[in-house]
Amino acid sequence: MAVNQILARLSTADAADLQGSLKPFRFEQGAVLYEAGAKIDYSFFPLQGSLSAVVVMLDGRMIEVATVGNEGAVGLPMPVGAAISANRVLVQVPGEGLRIQSRLLEKKLQSSARLQDLFGRYQSAYQFQISQSVACNGLHSLRERCCRWLLMTHDRADADEIKLTHEFLAVMLGVRRPGVTETLQELQESGLLTYSRGSITIANRDKLEAQSCECYRTVRDEYAKLMG
Repeated sequence: MAVNQILARLSTADAADLQGSLKPFRFEQGAVLYEAGAKIDYSFFPLQGSLSAVVVMLDGRMIEVATVGNEGAVGLPMPVGAAISANRVLVQVPGEGLRIQSRLLEKKLQSSARLQDLFGRYQSAYQFQISQSVACNGLHSLRERCCRWLLMTHDRADADEIKLTHEFLAVMLGVRRPGVTETLQELQESGLLTYSRGSITIANRDKLEAQSCECYRTVRDEYAKLMG
């Protein structure tokens, strides 16, 4: 049974307190959960699939700054997060999840020191991922960044096959589609993956990690350190 790793770390008392307010929610691929600058009405806890936080420029170009799966959440309320979304948050890989009204979660957060500590540690890990993404996007090659992105998405997928298009991957990496197609072709020829229209299948996870930049392991290790 799929679980959210933050919710799995709740104390018995906090879990019982939240249980009645968490409602099932289906994440549909491409759906936008928040626009940048929009009020956050719900907090979301993925059980499957993954979400992307992206920066949108005035000309419409986008680039991903964070990926969230069942290890985390989006839209956490004050004092941990913000009442206004800093980024557009959209569904990268579809799946099931839970959502709760932010005002209800905020009330429960204010009354539980353990919940504040848990959410605070997660928010620190999330902010670390964003800062590492900024460095990665500016300093590492497209091949390295593509491997990192595929590894992070593979971690949050239910299978080796990831449903996505070259165009979507290009948007997430902030590059032109031909560059992504050329990179995926090189990775396929090296035996790391296979791809067809609308999907990519991871064929050799170890080799993909070896081709990735340091950022994948750095972010993974920081989450492990902060979340346990």
